[in-house]
Amino acid sequence: MMCSKPSPDHRTPLARHATKPKLHPSILWLASALLLFPATRIDADDFSTIEPMIRQHCVRCHNADEQEGDVRLDPLSSVDAELLTKVYEQIAGGLMPPEDEPQPSAAQRTSLAKQVLELAKQSPSENVGGLRRLNKREYQNTVRDLLGLNDGNFDPSSYIYDDNVNEGFDTNASSLVMSDESLFEYMEAAQAALWQALFTMDAKQPEPRVFEVPMRQLTGASRRYENQGKDFYTFRIGGNSKIVDGKATRNCQIPGRYRITVTASAVDEDRYPVKFVPKNEPPKLAIGVVSARRTGVNELGKTIETFPLIYDKEQTFTVETWIDRDFYPYLRMANGTSKPIVQIRAALRRSKFKKSDFAGPFRGPGIRVTQYKIEGPFYEQWPTESMKTTLLSDKMPDLTSATAREYLLGRFAIRAFRRRVTREGIGLWFDYLNKQYKQSRDWNDAVVKTMTAMMASTDFLYLFEEQGELSDFPLASRLSYFFWSTMPDQELFSVANSGKLTEPATLRAQVLRLMQDPRADRFCESFADQWLALDELGTMPPDNKTREFRIYGESMEQAMREETRLFFRHVYEENRSVADFIDSDYSFINNKLAELYGLPKQSDGKLTLTQLPASSKRGGLLTQGSVLTLTSNGVETSPVVRGVWVLDHFLGTPPPPPPEEVPAIVPDLTGATTVRQMLEKHRNDKACMQCHKRIDPLGFALEAYDPIGRYRTNYTKRQKVSTDGTFSGQAFRDIDGLKKILAADLRPFARNLIIRIAEYAKGRELVAADYPIVESIVQQTQKNNFQLKEIVYRIATSELMTQR
Repeated sequence: MMCSKPSPDHRTPLARHATKPKLHPSILWLASALLLFPATRIDADDFSTIEPMIRQHCVRCHNADEQEGDVRLDPLSSVDAELLTKVYEQIAGGLMPPEDEPQPSAAQRTSLAKQVLELAKQSPSENVGGLRRLNKREYQNTVRDLLGLNDGNFDPSSYIYDDNVNEGFDTNASSLVMSDESLFEYMEAAQAALWQALFTMDAKQPEPRVFEVPMRQLTGASRRYENQGKDFYTFRIGGNSKIVDGKATRNCQIPGRYRITVTASAVDEDRYPVKFVPKNEPPKLAIGVVSARRTGVNELGKTIETFPLIYDKEQTFTVETWIDRDFYPYLRMANGTSKPIVQIRAALRRSKFKKSDFAGPFRGPGIRVTQYKIEGPFYEQWPTESMKTTLLSDKMPDLTSATAREYLLGRFAIRAFRRRVTREGIGLWFDYLNKQYKQSRDWNDAVVKTMTAMMASTDFLYLFEEQGELSDFPLASRLSYFFWSTMPDQELFSVANSGKLTEPATLRAQVLRLMQDPRADRFCESFADQWLALDELGTMPPDNKTREFRIYGESMEQAMREETRLFFRHVYEENRSVADFIDSDYSFINNKLAELYGLPKQSDGKLTLTQLPASSKRGGLLTQGSVLTLTSNGVETSPVVRGVWVLDHFLGTPPPPPPEEVPAIVPDLTGATTVRQMLEKHRNDKACMQCHKRIDPLGFALEAYDPIGRYRTNYTKRQKVSTDGTFSGQAFRDIDGLKKILAADLRPFARNLIIRIAEYAKGRELVAADYPIVESIVQQTQKNNFQLKEIVYRIATSELMTQR
């Protein structure tokens, strides 16, 4: 349903501070600018070059008698640098004055920009935060790298709850709060991770064993859908049913590489007069690994490999995989139905079959297992990589030696805290270690408990950054978490320790190295997901049981999300212009998306770089299925919702919330009134007019796409889709025309993207003092038409990164 009350989640500092909805919406957020920063008063002489423009275009609505948005711009001596910066943002972004008012000349805008940027340098930035907590994904990566954990199933972040980020990025320090409950979660996660890494302190490698699982111990499916004997176990249900060893022996207590061998066959293909799922193929056996932990935030599980079976013919399959402590292997029917009774009832309703045909225990298609063997653990090296990384030694240390204990904790503290540690600081941890030993009389246990406490301390969980210019170690962490979402590697640690990272040449070399590392993919995926709100995809999916949306499903949703991620990564890695985000002649397509987009079928199911036909109504981000689906409610589209999304996420100029007294738009279910007619009537309300003049045209351009992104020219047989509008004073007929307008002046879009990337990297919103640096990066990258990789490089080597 269409609604006049969109609620954008992610705001930029350009227009995110609307707090008084009864005020005029086009200038509303200016009122709160004074609350954001300490006032920096401006001398009257500073206004000499811009005063005529302010008086000509602004004072008429912001004076002693009329103060729209509670903002007064006369006398100018009462204005501070921060508020003037916000005025500049409105004028430079084309948001003010309104389109129907006289506009400043290009020379006036240039003069204003120059003056404001000079005044912004006077604005203090000492009030910005000095530390932020690791977010969930950073915590996962950091613990893995700190302890050298094998890339198995164990996820240390599964012990902690998701970050509650209401707006901005998950790197924003103000959103990453901590509670007493969170501290216990971090303690539990750290201890579990350390026992995964240090599962034994014995210098001797564990001997591998062979365990034949008795068939009578297998369990997991409902008794209704299984039968077993001494030499076999048959299960006839798919879905999420996991077939496991039902005894305590199933849990792996020693992490390592294990070999799993299963002998199985498909059975009972034609027992009933109706075909059960799978209808046109034999059952498939899936072998996976799942967590034994049932009380955590998430229960982990991963399929390792899937094998097609043959009816009434036994085959033997073997997989090797790493199994973490407290995990165990499972079997599953990968392509079976989880509710055979539903098919039985449907068959009885629609066919001539008798109920007696299905009498007795269910014996539909199933998998019969006659052997289930587990061998291991095996190791490629001993001590394991996790032991060597955690203990910083190729040998198991003698913890009875005080020297060995001091060396171990001292080196561990440097890596865990990502900085140098003083003897006084580490002395507190030695005291803690000795107290733990007195309680347990076990140095191994005391060491693990001490490391657990270190990993639950603020020194590990937070990134400390001094005010002003960052020193080497905080800068190293900022760079590594920007690009890799994890702690610095050994080379970056060494450079920071040498004191040379803050030298411009060294900084540039390290930034290039981090950008070229495969781990930089984490930046591409995380930033793209949050910038475009891809996490909202799937929150309101269409009903794919209906004929209209049958094409939509989990695989389609995955393809949509992956298309956008691959597209962003391609622009970054190939250093292409950000103009590609507005329009492009290529995208990443597979069979599913080709069908959705009306494109030629692809050769396989993988998403591949695909040249779009000239006649295609695709190209850029706005016409991708992910964006078009996440801006719909799964039933219908709304120009308002889509228009707000474009202003907020794509252009970085979100409208303020609507006035509370304005009623929501009620759609005409009879189809007699078009969407455009309803919105035109809605805009007659003076309180709505200014915002909807910006919102609606963008939304109408995207009305050419249905709730899952298919191109359309009609809503119904009676109603055609109308896509024309006006943006920035220029008329367009459809999405192609809108994209041409956006691409013609790339600077505002690129500037917003620079701000968003900088906020992601810095972990805070930008303040007025940051904008001169932003403007410098805009000018530098404009020379090459705003190439994305150059933008990221310029940000990473600028004062935006080297200054708090």
